Amino acid sequence: MHPFEPRATDQDKSLLMPSFADNRMRRLATGMLITMLAVLVLANVFLSVHPSMGYLRAFAEAAVVGALADWFAVTALFRQPLGLPIPHTAIIPRNKERIGASLGRFVELNFASPEVVSAKLARVDLSGNLAQWLSDSTRTEVLADHMTRLIPQLLDSIEEHQLRRFISGDVSKRVQGIDLAPLIGEAVAMLSEEKRHQVLLDKLLRETDDYITANEQRIRERVRENTAWLWQRLSIDSEVADNVILVLRELLAEIARDSRHPLRLRLDSAIEKLVSELATSPEYRKQIAVHTRKLLNQPALHKFVATLWRDIRISLHKEIGSADSTIKALLREATQSATRALLRDTGLRERLNDWMRNVVVEAVQSHQRDVGSLIADTVRGWDTETVTRRIEQQVGEDLQYIRINGTMIGGLVGLAIYTISRAFG
Repeated sequence: MHPFEPRATDQDKSLLMPSFADNRMRRLATGMLITMLAVLVLANVFLSVHPSMGYLRAFAEAAVVGALADWFAVTALFRQPLGLPIPHTAIIPRNKERIGASLGRFVELNFASPEVVSAKLARVDLSGNLAQWLSDSTRTEVLADHMTRLIPQLLDSIEEHQLRRFISGDVSKRVQGIDLAPLIGEAVAMLSEEKRHQVLLDKLLRETDDYITANEQRIRERVRENTAWLWQRLSIDSEVADNVILVLRELLAEIARDSRHPLRLRLDSAIEKLVSELATSPEYRKQIAVHTRKLLNQPALHKFVATLWRDIRISLHKEIGSADSTIKALLREATQSATRALLRDTGLRERLNDWMRNVVVEAVQSHQRDVGSLIADTVRGWDTETVTRRIEQQVGEDLQYIRINGTMIGGLVGLAIYTISRAFG
C-alpha cells in the first residue's frame, strides 16, 4: 500500500459508494433519455397520422441528441464512455497528479498564505477566547489534571545515562565556552552595590560576639596557659583575660556601629579591586576556567547530579500521585490567576494576541509549501479509482442535473428550430 493511500475502513468504503440521491438522479436522467428515444420512435411511426407528430419528433430528436451529448461529457470526466479509447476522455483519472498539485497549490496560495492567516487571525481574540474557555472551573481542573499527568512522563523519558552524558557533554562544553570571570565580577558588583557584603559582615560580627560569649571560659584558660606562674599566683592572668574579652567586644561593637569604620572601608576597597581584576585580569580568567573544568569533570559531581535527579523524580512521582497534590493545586491556581488577569487586562490580551498571531503566522510561513506538498502527495498516493469515486461522489448529483437539463433544453431548442423552419418554409 502506498504510504499516502487511505486505509480501506468501512467509512471509506461508504464514501466510495454512490449516494441515494446520486443514484436517483442518475436513474431519472437515464430514464428521460430512454423516454425520449421511445417518443422519437413513436413519432416517426405515427408521423403521417397528424401534422403535430412532426413537432413531437423534432422535440424528441433534439432531446435525445442533447441527452447523449451531456451523458458523453459527464462520463468523459471520470471514465472512457462505453470503454472506448476516445481521446480526451477519462479526464480526472488521466490528470490525477496534476489535479492534486493544482489543488495543493490553490490551498497553499489562498488558504495557507501568511497574509490570509494574518488577516483571519486579526479578527479573532485568541487570548480572550482562551480565557473565556478557561473561566469554567471544571475545565481548569481538567487542564491541571492533564498537565500534572504529563510531568511523570517527561521525567521518565530522561534516563540517568542521558543526564550524565548531557552534563559531561553539552553542559560542560557550553560552560567552558563562557568567560565566567566577568560574570562573577558583575555578580559581586551587584551585591556590593546593595551593600550585601556589609550585611554579611554585620552577621559575622554578631556571630563572633556570640562565640566569645559562649567561650569565655576557654579564653580564660588559654590566657592562663600562656601566663607565667608568678602572674598566675598574683591573679593577673584573670585581669588580662577580662581585658582581652572586653577589648574584643568593644572592637566588634565599634565596627558594628560605625558605617565608616576603616575595616568596612577596607572591605569595600577589596571588593572593588576584586571586581576590577575579575573583569580585566587574564590570570583570574585562567584560574576560574581551570577550576571550572576540574569541577565539571569530577565524577562526584556527576554522581551527585544523578542521585539528585533520582530523588527529585521519586519525590515528584509521590507528590503528583497523592490525593492532595501541591503541584496540581499550584497549576490550577496559576491557570485561574492567569485567566483572571487576561479577562481583566485588555492590554495584556492584545499583547498576547499579537504574540500568538506572530507565532502562528511564522509557523504557516515556514510550512506553507509543506501544505501544498502534503495535499499533492496525498492525492498522488490515492489509486485512480479512489480519486474518481471521491470526486464523483461530491458532484455526481449536480452532474446528473446537467444531463436532465441537456435533455430538456435540447428538446426545446429542436422544437424551436423546427417551428421556425415550418413558419418560414
